[in-house]
Amino acid sequence: MLELIGDVWNLVVTLLLSCWNILESVVGLVIIDDPFWRGVECTIIVLLLWRNRKSIIQTVDSIPLLGGLLARCLFVADELAETVLDAALGLWELVRSNTWDRLVKLVKKTDDNLRG
Repeated sequence: MLELIGDVWNLVVTLLLSCWNILESVVGLVIIDDPFWRGVECTIIVLLLWRNRKSIIQTVDSIPLLGGLLARCLFVADELAETVLDAALGLWELVRSNTWDRLVKLVKKTDDNLRG
């Protein structure tokens, strides 16, 4: 049983690395080797993957045998990413309320004092 799990894991890793190498080759064909454009391209790819993550997970889940396991891993990663994103937004709101909102309140109060 452990050998089967090891073989399945090696298959998944090999498939992911192969897909990554193919994607890297395609990226190498599309964009010139300029770090700025490579960053732009990677950002676009990540945004497309993020925007279509639910449909990607459903597509992977429809694959027999390993699709369900891989889809479960993707679902957990998606939930983790959403949790991190929500935490980051909450932290941003906290920072904004403690800095920018206080500054705006102080400026409005000073303006009212000067006008009144």
